[in-house]
This record gives sequence, C-alpha cells and structure tokens, in this order.
Amino acid sequence: MKLPAGTTWTFRPPEDQPVAWLAVAKGLLVGATPADAGEMVIFHPSQQAITLEASADGDAIFVIGSAAPHPHELHLGNYSVHTSAESLALGEANIERLRQLLVAAGDRRNASGTTPVFRG
Repeated sequence: MKLPAGTTWTFRPPEDQPVAWLAVAKGLLVGATPADAGEMVIFHPSQQAITLEASADGDAIFVIGSAAPHPHELHLGNYSVHTSAESLALGEANIERLRQLLVAAGDRRNASGTTPVFRG
C-alpha cells in the first residue's frame, strides 16, 4: 500500500484473523506504529484496528497482512519455520546443501543478471 505523506489509514483485521504484521518498503511510518524502510512490525494478537501514519516528509510504501493463529507449535530455524523439529532439521540441511552447490558453482551471473537454479 502507498500511504501519501502526512496521511493516516486504519487497517481493521477480519474477525477470524487476530495475527497482524507489516513490512515497510519505503518511507517512514510515525505515530503509534513507527517503522522505517526495511523494518517489520509484528503486532500482539488482537482484533483492534491498527492506525498507520506516513511521515510528513514523504510517502510510505508497505505491506500489511493478517491471519488466523497457526494451530501447531512452531520450530524456528535460521532460515525457515516448521511444524516439527525433524522437518526443521531436514529443511535447514537442504538449505545448507543448496548453499554449498552455489558456492561451488562460483559467480555464474551472465549479462542479464540471472543466477543458477538448483533443484533438489
């Protein structure tokens, strides 16, 4: 969403989605929910409306989302989130395997800027 400089907007999460977050791509949010470009805000679970205000100095561009709470215990890794310790270990091992393939391949960018894709 693009929020023009100095304006406010209110997000009202759907009744069944008390989990909300936002990520700012450009600009600055001020007021009750301050956040700068590159930052992510995770809200406490709630049905309360979230009012956002763009800085008077420029537009703010951000993504905001909401969801229903996840019914499973989450296992957090460095690069991923899984629903069991076993799947987390497998997922992170696969990420490491792919990292090693990319390092071994070296810099393979071409004039178009593309990079190699490894499928597992």
